[in-house]
Formats: sequence, structure tokens, C-alpha cells
Amino acid sequence: MTQPPSHPETNRIGDVLRKQRIEVLGIGLRDIAKILNVAPAHVTDLEKGRRTPSESLLLRIADVYRIDVAQLRAGWHRPDAIVGEVATQDATSAAKVPEFLRTARNLSSADWDALIAEAKNRTTRANQEGQES
Repeated sequence: MTQPPSHPETNRIGDVLRKQRIEVLGIGLRDIAKILNVAPAHVTDLEKGRRTPSESLLLRIADVYRIDVAQLRAGWHRPDAIVGEVATQDATSAAKVPEFLRTARNLSSADWDALIAEAKNRTTRANQEGQES
């Protein structure tokens, strides 16, 4: 539960949370805090963009608020743990993953889907070639 970096998106995700809690779920601040097992002040801080949640709280928020985890991660600038694992699994990955992500930064959703499909195909071929050896 750290202080978020100063990004306008952090405030926007707080607005999304508040709107979802009030307008869609119809749940008060104290009630949502009880459900999430945090103090009401903590929920207030999240909604006002003053705090980011821990990983476990982020996942509980996604479930309780019925908001996609990816939207929350983007709003709080919190990548999935696998990103760090892959980026640091070996020296090649540590060098290439940041370069790859910088290059792919502005791809559309369709472009990402195509890139993911290509990566799956390459992985399948590499695994098949490895089994044939």
C-alpha cells in the first residue's frame, strides 16, 4: 500500500471506483471497506488517488467492484507479476523485453492480438523442434 506515482490516470481510476461503488453497486464507503477488509479511510485514499492497493487488494477490488483487473492495473500502473518474471528470467530477456515493450508501446488491441498469436506460433514451433532433436 504505497503512494502512487503522480499520474492523472491514478485519479481517474479512483473516479471509476467511486462511480462503480455508488452508481452500479449501490454500496456505501463503510460497507465496501468491510467487504474488502480494509479501513474506510483506505477506500477513500484509493478513490482519491492517494494510495495504490497491494496485489491481493487489487484482486479483491476487481472481484468486488466487478472491474477488469487489466483496467485496474493500467489505472494504478501495476503490471502483473509475470511481466517482471519474464523481463528478468535471463540476460537476454532483461535486454530484449524493455526494447520489445518500447517498440510495441502504441499498438492497437488487434495488433497485440496478432503479436500474441505470432508469439504462440513461434513458441509451438520451437517446442516441436526441441522435441525432434
